Amino acid sequence: MRGATYDVHALRYASRTCRQDEVFLRAGTDGTTADDTLGLDYYFWLVRNEARTVLVDCGFDRDRGAARNRFQDTDPLELLAQMGVRPEDVDHVVVTHMHYDHVGNVARFPNATVSLAREEYDFWCGPESDPGRLGTVVNANEVEIVRRLAREQRVRLVDGAEGLFPGLSVTRLGGHTPGQMMVEVGTGAGQVVLASDAAHYYEELEHDRPFSLFTSLPDMYRAYDVVRELAGRPRTTVVAGHDPRVRSSFQEVRPDCLDLTAPATEPQS
Repeated sequence: MRGATYDVHALRYASRTCRQDEVFLRAGTDGTTADDTLGLDYYFWLVRNEARTVLVDCGFDRDRGAARNRFQDTDPLELLAQMGVRPEDVDHVVVTHMHYDHVGNVARFPNATVSLAREEYDFWCGPESDPGRLGTVVNANEVEIVRRLAREQRVRLVDGAEGLFPGLSVTRLGGHTPGQMMVEVGTGAGQVVLASDAAHYYEELEHDRPFSLFTSLPDMYRAYDVVRELAGRPRTTVVAGHDPRVRSSFQEVRPDCLDLTAPATEPQS
């Protein structure tokens, strides 16, 4: 089917170093040392073919990120420019969840519609949403931007699982946030599963090691089960949302732009 397969790239725009106890629940009680450090990468994902250009998430805004001591190495729009994509070329943005590092630049794509899970929208943006929920991971300005896009009829709310376009589907998993979604993409090399924050690190899937931030721990464990089941299928590649291992697992085609259909020739553990 025309338009049913895509090129998929991970674009890394920032990194930082974290303590284990910032990242994993009960770090220091499971054989690890709580203050040991590990890297955390910030990605968004470019999915495109001859018919459309889709972003899965869009990174944090430079100024609002800096207010949290999160600093970009490269502006996400500069990474897109390296890949030959202008902001006006983007047709659609899938927001896997509303945390600041996934939705922060959503207003920068003037021709794009936006998809996110209904549970996510209702929790953060709906009439019953509680401003006290925002805390450090969701920005009030970005909530208002998404509300404005919804008033402009540029937001598509997803219930459960849905095929957005031929070869591209989304599934609400929950756990990390109420409407945390994963994205499945058909490529010429097989299926790519963009787990986003349903699995920040491969270690969460390999050792059932829960991430530290969640709205439902049982749902987060169920999400791991779903993603692991997909990883076991033939010709299926699962891509974790923040793991530096992504950089060593796939070929870099431009600085910090990784082709998720092209495994690295010598992947590192």
